[in-house]
Amino acid sequence: MADPSILKKVIQGIGKIGVETVERGVKEGVNIGQSVISGQELLGGIKKLDKKEEQQLRDEEKMKKEEEIGRLRETAAYRGRDVEREIKEIRDEKATKEEEEQKQFLEQIRLQREAEAQEREELLEPPGNAKREAAKTQFAPGKRKKQAPDAVQMSQTSEFKGGKVD
Repeated sequence: MADPSILKKVIQGIGKIGVETVERGVKEGVNIGQSVISGQELLGGIKKLDKKEEQQLRDEEKMKKEEEIGRLRETAAYRGRDVEREIKEIRDEKATKEEEEQKQFLEQIRLQREAEAQEREELLEPPGNAKREAAKTQFAPGKRKKQAPDAVQMSQTSEFKGGKVD
């Protein structure tokens, strides 16, 4: 086992540490208590007002309020809002907005109808190329009408005019 004198010394050391900690804590607590400012110290120069002084302060504040309200009313009356004009502007804006929406709607309907008409034309158009179909029948076998040259074209001296001999 450990030596009892060492154990005794360790316990005594721990006790001394505890005593020192408590002493320092008490000292710091006293310092904190002294540094705290009380309400009396903070507001020491303030005294209570008597009823006469209180009434005088209220009257002064009331007069200031009335002056401010009067000044605001004067400026408001001088630069008042023209409510009728504002209402008219709002109505005009609403009307123009409705007209614009209506124009857009009509334009969409017109474009849609044009697209439908174009689609109908494409469906009615015969399939295939018309020129190609004509070219196919050009050299088809069968009886054809011969093209005879005109009498004026045949004559180099233009002796035949209108089919009569001069």
